[in-house]
Amino acid sequence: LLSNITILLSSAFSATRPSAESPSAKTIMSDQASQEERRTPITRRRYYSPFLSPLHGSNTNSAALIILNTPIKSTANRSLPDVFRVLWKSTSFHVCADGGANRLYDATIGPSSSDDDIENDALIPDLITGDLDSIRPDVRSYYEQKGVPIVCVEDQNYHDLDKSLMAVEKWIEKLTTTSSSSSSSSNGDNDSNGFNQSSQAFIYGGFGGRFDQEMACINTLYSWGQKEAFQQTQMSIFDEETGVILLPEAPITNEILIRFPDVEEGDDNESREKSDQVEVGEGPTCGLIPIGARCERVYTSGLKWNLDGDLPLEFGG
Repeated sequence: LLSNITILLSSAFSATRPSAESPSAKTIMSDQASQEERRTPITRRRYYSPFLSPLHGSNTNSAALIILNTPIKSTANRSLPDVFRVLWKSTSFHVCADGGANRLYDATIGPSSSDDDIENDALIPDLITGDLDSIRPDVRSYYEQKGVPIVCVEDQNYHDLDKSLMAVEKWIEKLTTTSSSSSSSSNGDNDSNGFNQSSQAFIYGGFGGRFDQEMACINTLYSWGQKEAFQQTQMSIFDEETGVILLPEAPITNEILIRFPDVEEGDDNESREKSDQVEVGEGPTCGLIPIGARCERVYTSGLKWNLDGDLPLEFGG
């Protein structure tokens, strides 16, 4: 169970309300536009939490997972951690960022590997990339024998996460081209409710280490979110305790569907651990953080303490 979901605001943010679609889902509406902008048509985009699948039919064929160089810790019963397991199953393109290959190998193949309902042999990445100064020789040899492409990008002006996102960018461009040529529908088309359908890029392991590396991950998420190839890509970072979703700048209306496990007052970790059912989802807390720009108007509903747009959000404010 994620204890917190953080939403990074590229511009302005509006409206949070419970979803009528599912009792276990929350809908967050983000109307990132001024009163003047609202007079003109704006793009509407829907974000699906990976923890709702298959409830809302998230398309794994258009979802990618990047694994960073942070531990993938098995649970007490030697199974893969819940968030990681869901993210792997919810995605079709898996990239290890350099030492992330060590972490995947250790969690699935090595002596401390897990016993899980996902066959360990099936957890083979589609690509390993980075400057390759962290991947161990035994891990590299194993994945080479499995036919995994291993691509060295030596440019030290970029982090290994940047280099992994370069690969995801090419994959998304190929997806878009294939989709556009095979039918009139593509990742950028609207669904029946007028929401723009998009690809997803999940990053696993961006928290819990050095603070400067955490901030570098946030900066990378923001900077890559501005690129043309990622304009229709929903970008987020997860570990086993925290999730971060990036919202694009105005004028875009975002609807965010997250899985919100029912947590009664008085519930504690011990009682949840004794439960036979493990719930994986975002919440119960939610934070809104402006990034890259001052957010002039912030409106929410459905939260315990709502914002009414009177005060802007910005660092130093």
